[in-house]
Amino acid sequence: MKLVMKFGGVSVADGDKIRKVAGIVEGYCKEGNQVVVVTSAMHNVTNSLVQSAQLASKGHKEHVRTFVDETGERHKKAAEKAIRNKKILDHTLGIVSARCEELRNILVGVSHIGELTPRSKDFVISFGEKLSAPILAGALEDLGLKAKAITGGEAGILTDDKYGNAQPLMNVTTLQVKQTLLPMIDLGVIPVVCGFIGSTQDGIQTTLGRGGSDFTASIIGASIRSDEVWVWKDVDGLMTANPKMVKKAKMIDTISFAEAMELAHFGAEVVHPRALECAQRYQLPFRVKSLADPSSPGTSIVKEVRVKDGDVVKAITNIDDVDLITVSGASMVGTPRLAAKVLQVLTDEDIDVLMISQSSSEESITLAIPRESGSSAQNALELSLLGSKQVREVNVEGGLSIVAVVGAGMRGTPGVAARVFGTMAGNGVNIRAIAQGSSELNISFIVKKEDARKAVEALHKEFKLGE
Repeated sequence: MKLVMKFGGVSVADGDKIRKVAGIVEGYCKEGNQVVVVTSAMHNVTNSLVQSAQLASKGHKEHVRTFVDETGERHKKAAEKAIRNKKILDHTLGIVSARCEELRNILVGVSHIGELTPRSKDFVISFGEKLSAPILAGALEDLGLKAKAITGGEAGILTDDKYGNAQPLMNVTTLQVKQTLLPMIDLGVIPVVCGFIGSTQDGIQTTLGRGGSDFTASIIGASIRSDEVWVWKDVDGLMTANPKMVKKAKMIDTISFAEAMELAHFGAEVVHPRALECAQRYQLPFRVKSLADPSSPGTSIVKEVRVKDGDVVKAITNIDDVDLITVSGASMVGTPRLAAKVLQVLTDEDIDVLMISQSSSEESITLAIPRESGSSAQNALELSLLGSKQVREVNVEGGLSIVAVVGAGMRGTPGVAARVFGTMAGNGVNIRAIAQGSSELNISFIVKKEDARKAVEALHKEFKLGE
């Protein structure tokens, strides 16, 4: 089989884990599989790079020195744990050292200029993957395999110039990635590709935004026509609920792309929706695999929607720390452009809208957004709308959670909503807002954060998902 394997930040968090990842790849290669590896940065490195770039832009030169030294030392220790052959280790440490000096130079430059542009920020935050990939490649070589670390741009991922959230130009990308990686694979070399990174037509580095490494894996899988893309996680697979909330949560063996995307959007942070969307477009089989049990088949994500008899709901998921914004006014009735304006204001502020609900009277629009965006969203909407005659007020309510009931079996099945809301009423859970898409794949509603666990557990039991 031709496989693309993606390993996240927790998977490569230290030298021992990188060595384990290399062992997993080795096992599948020995079985005759051709493998492309996509790696994330080591756990929390990207967040640290973002923070350091911001501090550098404020002139904190001493922080730059300390941060780069600490980052270099962390990766050096990881390499020393993961790689035992001295020659391979020395070569890897040379790459790590050179890249740390490159990082130091760019951060010092930012601190002197006192400005962090989107382009320079992309360059800085890409160093997490550019430091982890050579170590993983070195660990694979230490096990007797041929491996080469390359960035996504070097692999052929071509994007637009929307720094921080670049979009791949898929027609050119699929051709370039195929031309770059297939000859390597045919020679028995394992490409270790830095996830999250692409480049413009001018060769300027870009990043793909949140979930970028998952997205990279899908792009590569689509380009080389891999048999499957495997995303390795520290969980068994996609679950019927968050196992930290519901003890009886079970792994889902098979799920459709449509259902998986709904789960991903509403809090199941296993695979990013953009990666699933890309895989679905190119009819690319996807699988979530367990690092704890590599032999387990995990969860298979497929194009076909499969509904067993009585299998109405597939999973319950939730998003905590949500703010509810309500834009209201009697004059909103019959003003269709106002809803578009509300959404445009939030788009201009780069605020993610998680859920939308509008009253049938058209006197109010309710939007759920991440808690950290609550104040800025309210300010932006008040500045844009309160001067008009249509809007009376903009209110924000915090301390909330979204609960989503997901399953293709709900489509055309009467009484599902009644069961959902009857269960909430029976457990004393008050619902603040409700939304259901026309696809009937999910019913979403908002509750107080302290009621979220009770709601998820009750629904999991009601639909017998633990049986």
